[in-house]
Order: sequence, then structure tokens, then C-alpha cells
Amino acid sequence: MKISKNWLAEYISPLKSNIALESDLTKLGLEVDTIVKNKNDYIIDIEFTPNRGDCLSVYGTARDLAAYNKKNIKKPIISPFTYVKENKKIKNIDSSISPEYRYMELKNIDVKAKTPKFIIERLNKSDIASINIIVDISNYVMLEIGQPTHAFDLDKIHGKLSIEKLQKKNNFIGIDNKEYIVAKGTEVIVDEKNIIHALPGVIGSNISKVDIETKNILFEGAFFLPDVVRALSRKYRIQTDSSYRFERGVDYNLADFALSRVHYLLSQVTDLDKCKIIKISQKHKLTKMKSFDFDAKLFKRILGIDIGIKKIKSILIDLGISFKAKKVIIPSYRFDITNNYDLVEEVSRIYGFDNIPEVPLDAHYSKPSNKLNINEKLVTLGYKEVINFTFISRNYMKNTRELKLENPISMEKSVMRESLIPGLLSNIAYNANRKHKSINIFERGKTYHRDKSKIIESNKISAVIYGNKASTDLVSNNYKYGIGDLKSDILSILPNVTFITTDKSTYFDNNNSLTLLLCNKIIGQCGLVSHHLIKDFDIRGNIFGFEILEDDLNHESNVIFAEISQFPAVYKDITLMTNNDNNILKIIDEIRKDSYKYMKNIRIKDIFINKDNLQSNNRSVTLEICLQSNSKTLSDKDISDDINKVVEDLKNIHKLRLKEA
Repeated sequence: MKISKNWLAEYISPLKSNIALESDLTKLGLEVDTIVKNKNDYIIDIEFTPNRGDCLSVYGTARDLAAYNKKNIKKPIISPFTYVKENKKIKNIDSSISPEYRYMELKNIDVKAKTPKFIIERLNKSDIASINIIVDISNYVMLEIGQPTHAFDLDKIHGKLSIEKLQKKNNFIGIDNKEYIVAKGTEVIVDEKNIIHALPGVIGSNISKVDIETKNILFEGAFFLPDVVRALSRKYRIQTDSSYRFERGVDYNLADFALSRVHYLLSQVTDLDKCKIIKISQKHKLTKMKSFDFDAKLFKRILGIDIGIKKIKSILIDLGISFKAKKVIIPSYRFDITNNYDLVEEVSRIYGFDNIPEVPLDAHYSKPSNKLNINEKLVTLGYKEVINFTFISRNYMKNTRELKLENPISMEKSVMRESLIPGLLSNIAYNANRKHKSINIFERGKTYHRDKSKIIESNKISAVIYGNKASTDLVSNNYKYGIGDLKSDILSILPNVTFITTDKSTYFDNNNSLTLLLCNKIIGQCGLVSHHLIKDFDIRGNIFGFEILEDDLNHESNVIFAEISQFPAVYKDITLMTNNDNNILKIIDEIRKDSYKYMKNIRIKDIFINKDNLQSNNRSVTLEICLQSNSKTLSDKDISDDINKVVEDLKNIHKLRLKEA
């Protein structure tokens, strides 16, 4: 948003130098992109975070600066107004769309009156073109105080207006001259002939827009619910200055002020009757003043210092927050403040993060989980991590206990996922269609299902392989991934896992799937992905994958701290033949306990299983041995002595056969 510095200075003055002003705004969390000179003024371009809808105006920005600098703020001048009970133009207001609605009627308006020069200049500096006196003042007030207003040509409205959900499909042409097909159930503003005059809070209709022939105007000032405006804006792909503000939350008590401000500015250029506002209010949880118990002790605990309750309350009061007994009352323009933690953040902003001294954190030792290094292991094996939506098409659900979304963005994303596999298949389909011949990907994420009345949330990790196995060897480059490759990868990340046959699987082929056991507990399944499921994604060829319930992998391991050597490490590989009954992980642990002079670590580097014979008891396992000294660079003799000792122990103690080179 672009703001004129001179305009800003009307509400808080004197303003600091550009450098100091930029610094203040940045400390407040309002990021300044540029400050550019424009004749005798400066244009400040500010990026606002989505939660700071209260600052999306010149006055809102000034209000934050005033609190930070302990200055008074000057309010814009408004016309005195009275409420009128007689409602001539509104038939119905759906409170789920607009719980606070205001309007005023302006008769015999001279639309041809010239817009004041200062308004045109300030609009231009904010990249808004001048159209006519009515539209210009409406835009000016929106930029000034953050409340969008809308002007309807009264003579183009048939009967009374209603704000409700559309009873049947209709269409209208917006003020952008684009035609929109509006679906049944959409929130609209219509007259008694069912002519659409606006998508509330988003865009008005071309039919009732103000032009040079307009004489009588209905000026709307309303609070539209952020969720309603956000849904309309996204559904019809329309973003306006109004929708941008309503989505982020406009002060629901600001409409009266906005209309009386419009009236005042218009009265400076044309004759007007006294300002009379028709007030239509309805109960809604968002338009009730927020309050909660004030927790003074939280500030010291979070910040690490004692600012003092007097200072804390002073800062909060400057921000418009008030106190009543033990309660804290949040102003209507601060949608982002919902609890005491938000109050701590506000105090920190104004007090200054630079003024909070560094306090050392208390260190707590905790044992890491084995599941923390699964990502690293899969990446080492060549897998790429992906992230998918947590909702998928109902067509891919195999469970009748599905969790349906009440308001899905599309039928392709209508239920919460019970498995990560469908998402991974969509990734394969996307990449395969773009000629990727080798795909191995994984995902860690939450899945959901219903168990009677409970909703169960689980953490899973899934991976799939497809196509040709990537290799630098041109001969083996046409080798297709198989179940043997999958088992090898699983054993690389979970060496002590065992496989048992199964005849029932959800996402894998019943005749080509295995159940995974860890410590005699079922942790997941692996195998050939069901061809019926693959067909839905229009994928050709076999896909192999696994899905593991990550919550069952929480086996704690001890942390060992050791001196970091300044000398280079040497890595040597040993390949041995073994059978599935041998516990390789146990053997490695025993070797680690033996006394080797320079061996720092030993790990499984690779496991090979013949893909043509999954039931084979033979497999080759490559071990990587790391040797390093804390006092010198190792010689060839140092290395060979340790390696030979490891080989002898593997042969003689553990009765393993080394693979001949």
C-alpha cells in the first residue's frame, strides 16, 4: 500500500526523517519497501502482513506510529449525524453475511461537481485514478480510515435491496465490465426483481453504478464477514481494494464514521441535507467486543525481564486496549489479538525488541527418536521429499469411515486423506507425463480416519518408486525398479525390520504385498501398488511403495558426545553374504563394542536382494567403515591393520562369508 507522507502527517505530527520513519515502521512490523520523493511530498510503500488489517489505511498506520512514539493522534473531521429508524431501501439482511449494515440516502446530488485537487493528488499517489466526485470520495475514505463504502444509483434499483444467498443461478456485469455467472447459494445483494447489484464486499454491478446521470444515491457502509468475502473473491477470481480489506478484517464499528466522513467531504463541494444514517445491526460472535482474563505474569516469563505492570498497561492503553476489573478489552479493529500471548507480542513491538536483553535459555537434554533420521536416510538413497494437500478425491478412499469436508474447494479435494499413497501417485502421474523416466519420492504427513465417534489423526511416512532405476552405468540404465529394490531401501532405513506375507492390503496388490514388522509389531505394508488404483491416475507400468505408521517408530536412542578430530577420515567398504535370519544391526553393534584402534563408525551402506527371488535367503550387505585418529593422519598400515581385524572378526566370530571381489 502506498501512502503519502504529507497525508500521514495530518494525523500525527511532526513526522520524523525518512530514515527514522522507516526504522519506526519496521520495528512495528510494517515493512517499508521504498520511500520515493514526489514533488513536495514522499510516497511510502508499505507491505502489511495478513493479520494487520487494522493498518491498511493512512489513519491506521498513524495510530500505530502514535502508540510507538507516545504521541496524540488527530481524527478526520466528520459531519454530525443522527440515526433514522425508518428503513426504506433494505428488505432483508442475512447476518451470516453482514451483521453490521449501515446506509444513507443522498438526494439531488451533483455528480458533475469537481473533485478537490488534494483528493485527486492523494488518490494518484496511491495508484488510484479519479473517476467522479462520488467514487473519488468513496476511495479516499477507504484509503484514509480503511472502511470500504459503495454507492448505488437509487433510481436503478427496483424496490428494496436484500443481502442474502442467491436462490438460483444468475449473472451480472461488474463495474469492471466483465460478466460473471453467479452460482446458486452465492452471497449477493439483489433487488426485488432479483437483479444482482453487488457481490458484497467484493464488487458492484455495472447496472447501478454511479455515472454523470445519477441524481439519487444509496451510500453503503457495512461490515462483511471476512470468510464470506474471502470465499467470494477466490471463487470468482476477483480481488479489489475492498475485498483486500474485508478479507483481513475491517473494524465492525467503523461504518458510521465512514459514512459521516463521506458526507462531510461531499458537503464541501455540493449542497447536502443533514447526515442521517439507517442502522441495521444483528447479533454475531465476531461483532461482540472481545475480552479475556489478563495474565500479567506471562510477560516476564515470555520476555525474560520484568517491564513492570504499569509500563505494560500504559503500552496496551496507547494501542486502544482497555481494562475492566481483571479483564482486558480488545478494540474492534484488532482482529489479530485473541489471547495474552498476542498481548505480549504487542508490548514487545512497542517496548522495542532491541530493548529486551539477551537471556540464556535453559538447556534440557532429551533423547532423540529413531524416526528423526528417516528423512536423511531416504534422501541419501536418492528419494525426493514431496508435500501434498491433506485432502483428496473420494474416489481414492478405500475406507468407509471417511471424513468429508463441509465446504470443499473441489470434488477432487473433498475428503481428508487416510493414506499418503494417492498423493504420491498424483506426483508420479504429473512427472511421468513430463517424460521423467525414474521417480522415487516420499512424504511424511498426517492422515485421518473415523473410529466410531472419534477422529483419529496419525503420522505416516510413505514412499514410491517407478520406472527405470537411475544409474551411471549405461548397461543397467534400463533396469526397472522392482520389489527387491523397495525391500533393500526399507532395510537401509530400518535394518531390523522383518517381512511377512499378507493376503489383504488396502493400496497394494494382495498377491504382491508384504506386512512390515518391527519388534514383533506391525508398522506398515509394502509391495506393488494396486493396478486398479494406478489406472485411476492413468499411469503405465508398475509402482512399488511402502507406508509406515511413524508413531510406532519412537524407539529412543542414547546420544554419545565425542571429541571432533582435526585429521582426515578414511572410508572403506566390505561386502559380505548373509541370510535373512542374521541380525545385521546386532552384529554391527557388537563390532562397535570391540576394541579397534582407529575405527570410528560402521554402518550399512547397501543391501542387495535378488529381485527374481524374493524368498531367497541370500543377500549381500555392504558395510562402510570409518577410520580416523584424533592425533595424526592415518598411514596405510594403520588402515589395513584395523580393516583386517574387522574382516577376521566377521569371519571367525560372527561366521559371515565375505563376497569375493
